[in-house]
Amino acid sequence: MIGVSEEALRMMLEKTMIDKPKLCLPNYAATRVSLKTCVKNAEIAVVGGTHRKISIDSSLLNEIKRNYKLISFGTTCNIADEQIPFLEYDFMMDRLSKARFTLLAFQSRTDPQYANDIYSLPNKFYDSLTAGTRVIIGKRFVSMKKIVEETQTGIVLNLLEEPKGPSLIQNALESYDCYLDNLRANHDKFVWDNSKEDDFVDFIPAILNS
Repeated sequence: MIGVSEEALRMMLEKTMIDKPKLCLPNYAATRVSLKTCVKNAEIAVVGGTHRKISIDSSLLNEIKRNYKLISFGTTCNIADEQIPFLEYDFMMDRLSKARFTLLAFQSRTDPQYANDIYSLPNKFYDSLTAGTRVIIGKRFVSMKKIVEETQTGIVLNLLEEPKGPSLIQNALESYDCYLDNLRANHDKFVWDNSKEDDFVDFIPAILNS
C-alpha cells in the first residue's frame, strides 16, 4: 500500500484492516533548485483552483492583497490578481522561486475536514519549499502542518478565522533569513533523489510477494 502521507496511510489501514507492506511516497519536487540567491517579489502564489475553491476569510484576504500580488500557475483561480499560463516544470520552478510565499488554502468538498485534503502533501507544497518559497498553510492540513512545524519552513494559520494573520505574515518576513537556513538544512527532504528511488524500487518486490 502506497500513500502520500503517513496520516493517509494510517487512515487507509484503519478503514481496510488489511495487513500489507506500506510506503509513504509524497509528491516530492522533481528537481533541486539553488538557494544561494533569494530575490523575492511581493507576491503570493495561490495553490488550488479550477474544481477546488480557496477557503480563506474575506477580511484576511483583503488585508493580504493590500501588500501582496496573488498569482496562480496554469489554473483558474478567482482570487488571483494574475493567472500565469501553464509553464514547463523548470520554468515554473524558476517563477515560483520569485514569489515570497505560497498559499495553500484549497478545499475540494463541502466538509473542510475532507480526508483527501487534510492528509494531502501536494506537488506545489514540495515545489515551493524546494524553490525557496515559504508556505502559508491552513492549520486543518494535518500532514503539511506536521512537516512545516518540524522543519520551521512555513506559517500555519487558521485561514478561516485569523485576525492576527497579516501581523503573523509580517513577522515571518522579519525572520526570512532564519527560514532560509531551515530550508537549506531540510532541502533533501523535499526533493526526489536516488535514496527515495531506491526505497521505492525495494518496496515493489515486498508488495508483490505479500
